[in-house]
Formats: sequence, structure tokens, C-alpha cells
Amino acid sequence: MSLPIIQKIRHVLHTHKAFLICGHEDLDGDCIGSELGLFHWLHRRGKTVAVVAGGPTIANYTFLPGYDQIQSRVPDGFSAEVTFCLDTGSAARILPGVRPQGLVINIDHHAGNTNFGAINWVDVDASAVGEMLFDLLSGADGPLDPETATCLYLAILTDSGCFRYSKTSARTFEAAAALVRAGANAHDIAEQYYENVHPNAVRMTGEVFSNLHFECDGRLVWGEISLDMYERLGGPECQPEQLASQMRGIRGVEVAVLFHQMGNGAGRASFRSRGRVDASVLAKELGGGGHRSAAGCRFSGDYAVHRERVLEAVRRHIHALEAR
Repeated sequence: MSLPIIQKIRHVLHTHKAFLICGHEDLDGDCIGSELGLFHWLHRRGKTVAVVAGGPTIANYTFLPGYDQIQSRVPDGFSAEVTFCLDTGSAARILPGVRPQGLVINIDHHAGNTNFGAINWVDVDASAVGEMLFDLLSGADGPLDPETATCLYLAILTDSGCFRYSKTSARTFEAAAALVRAGANAHDIAEQYYENVHPNAVRMTGEVFSNLHFECDGRLVWGEISLDMYERLGGPECQPEQLASQMRGIRGVEVAVLFHQMGNGAGRASFRSRGRVDASVLAKELGGGGHRSAAGCRFSGDYAVHRERVLEAVRRHIHALEAR
């Protein structure tokens, strides 16, 4: 691609030396894959780079090259000329404790992005930020290395739902094919990510699925991971990924909601929609954000009260379908 914004960001990559890379809380494959992909590309060109990521799910990505370079906070004394905020819809969603330094470049594909950077590249048609970084880096300075390709492929694979979600396009497949040619092993990446599940994550999935709640004539399904489940089954580090998406796959379901009880009255809700209900609009009403088919929000106070508030909002959106 030769979009002016891409050329502008490439100029920054070539003319600056020290970079901080960060992303959002509640880490996912697109975020960490994009962070590490950009890290490898910069590191190979002699740049000074710090990549910061955190959260309980980070252990699911230990197979990624460069995983051991991730830091939980900005190193003491580190000074960046440029901060890349990746896959992050607003400044409020940046990983807690991370303060951007220097020129802030915001690269994202969420429709509700607040354009909080000095340079903002938001492409709502992209399947993943990893797809955008492929466009940025593949034509910037020679061929991509296998490490960068591996990380960006994982980003695309996970955020496209294994190439199933609505934003998957010819561009997505072209990027994936090019990344495989550059050294990404599609089989190994998929096996490491999807077939390396912690046994307690399987047990947690079983408990959630055994206690699903169906409402609105089966168009709404919701479940929750309680504090008790976390305590018995290894904590948030063992929480299953893709669970909310699996719930959405139940026949007749329009919206799936997975609650996570976090203690002290706090919690979060993950929304998955088939698209007729806009999950990003729903989440925004509740103080969160995301995509049309996948979004989420956090809350604090009285967990049970907020859980009902979230469910009531979902019911309202589903009932609105009847009026269309």
C-alpha cells in the first residue's frame, strides 16, 4: 500500500531511534502479535525498543519469538522518541501504568477509536492490526524476517477468527500468504495457540457451559466465570480464550455474553454478536468498546447489580430487532 499515512509512519520508523511499543489491557493475540512483530522489525534495524504488555492471558503466547523481551512496565530510565499504541481504542485503554512518551502513533481497527495520537491510522476494514502492520512493514525496508512474520500471522489468525469473521477479505488472505512465504509456519502457529490449552481452562469451560442461561427465546446466551471458579482452577491465568465466541456459535443465538467476576465488586463482560446487534454500540453504552461482532466493557461496585444492568441492555438491543 502507498497511503499517505503509511508513508508518514514509515518516515518516522526510519528517522527515529528509540521506540516504546504498548497495547491495551485484557491482552489478545492481535495485540501481542502486533507488538512483537513491530519489535522484531525495529530491533533488526538497530533501533532501541521496549515492548510492554501484561495481563493474565500473556502466558498463552510463550511460543512467540521475542516473548522473553516483553516487560511488564516501562524500564526505569527508558526514554522513547516515539510510542506506538497498537490495537487500542482510546488512551484510557492503554495498559495500566504505561504512559506514552514522545510522538504517539495510534494504529488501530476499532470503529470507536478516539484518535488520541499525534498520528492516527485507524482502518475499520482491516481484520486485525497485524494486517495493517503487514501493509506498513512489508514495503518499508526489504523482506520481512521469519520472526516478524510469525508474530503478525498470529495476530491476523486470532483476530480474524481463523479467517471466519466478517472483516476477513482478500487482503487478509494475501497478507497471510505473504507472511507464510516470509517464514511463518501456519501449522505450528495454529497448533501452539489452539491446541495447547491448559487443563484447568478446559475444566473452566466445562463449568461455564454446564451453567449457561438462555433468554429472549434463545437469542441471548450468557455465562460467567466466578471468583470461586478462578480460585479453584488456577486463577485468571487459566481462563479460556475464545469461550465467548464458542457461545455465540450456539444455534439461534444472536448475542453471547461472558462475565468475569474480578473481586471487590468489579467485573467485565465480553460480548459476541452475529452482527445484527452491534456489539460496539452496546459496549459503548456501558463504558466499553470494540467491534460490531466482538466488544466488551468493565464495571465496578456491586457485581450482581452491574451484571443485571448489562443483561438488561443486551435484552433491549435484542428486542429492538423485532421492530426492524
